[in-house]
Amino acid sequence: MNLIYFELKKVWQTRKTHLFLLLSLSLIIVLFFFNGFMAHKEQQEIAEVNPTAEALNQKSFNDKLKHSLEEMNQEILMQEETFQIMANEGKSLDGKLTLPTYPLYRMNLNDELVKKKLPPQSMRYGTKNSIFTAILVSYLASGLGLIILFLLFGDSLTKEMEDNSLYFYLAQPIQRGRLFLTKYILTWAQSVVVIGLFLVFGFIFASVFSGGSSFFYPVIAFSNMTMDFIPIIQYIGQVYLLFTFVLAFCFSLHFLVSIFLKKTSLSLIITMVLLFEGYSISMLNSEFTRKIAPFNPFIYLNSSKIFVGYDFHPFATRLVENQEYYANWCLPRTIHNAQISNVNGMITLSIGTAILLLIGYFCFKKNFHLWKE
Repeated sequence: MNLIYFELKKVWQTRKTHLFLLLSLSLIIVLFFFNGFMAHKEQQEIAEVNPTAEALNQKSFNDKLKHSLEEMNQEILMQEETFQIMANEGKSLDGKLTLPTYPLYRMNLNDELVKKKLPPQSMRYGTKNSIFTAILVSYLASGLGLIILFLLFGDSLTKEMEDNSLYFYLAQPIQRGRLFLTKYILTWAQSVVVIGLFLVFGFIFASVFSGGSSFFYPVIAFSNMTMDFIPIIQYIGQVYLLFTFVLAFCFSLHFLVSIFLKKTSLSLIITMVLLFEGYSISMLNSEFTRKIAPFNPFIYLNSSKIFVGYDFHPFATRLVENQEYYANWCLPRTIHNAQISNVNGMITLSIGTAILLLIGYFCFKKNFHLWKE
């Protein structure tokens, strides 16, 4: 317990930690106001091409909005039929639709909104509390979140080596393996808590400045060839849960790299390069990488893309009603492997973490005496 208290005190009473936390919270605030600005700009573009935009932009569900969505669905059905005729005639649909077609899942989403009596929200530039939290977790559960957390907690082990302060632990009745695991677990746990606090902060900030949105707002989750609707609270929870396993894997890799390099900055750079290269190789369009993708821990580093892909093209290039930008970019579809899933990701990441930790554990015990002077 004294060791845990000592380690926590070292981290949370430093100016560096306070600075990075303040900077991260400021970035969340900037993202919120950026979303607000872009949403307003997007609404103006939508209004120019969509005569029902006024009804779609209402903050509460009513008969006018219901009629507008049902009318839109009829138009989308006609558009879908047009695409089908073009396909039957052998004409190219490149740039007009994805698989499944955009009009099809746009219409299904409208039906869900009518059924749940919810007004449409932008999953691209939304600012309502649950919507903004979902957008925020998509940003954090990616390379951006890893960089922030590595800068916050990445020196947990290497700082002791650089400062030659490991001799302090030798004077205590602490086993070497226990010291290694304690540092690792605390680093991982603090990272998980910090991400959770960021999400809570974003939710509260959005609630105060933009208001509430339903936790049951439907989010389209894709698999290899199908799609389904999940509540937005489930989407947030699944992405956050999977990212905790990603953090466990990434920090186990970082601790192993740190043991060999013994320098904070160099260890961080090499770890990030390994993660980036691992993810890039995982995304290669080859039959082999597609087959082994579900068992490759690097494929899960961008956690939000396991469920949803967003199309970030400007609205002007996608003249489709409303401001939903679901696209064909989720990993099960882009990799063409339906086995890529949340459960398989947690299993694969757990196995990878266990292997790296075991190697790091024995390397640390073997080389501990080399850093005490």
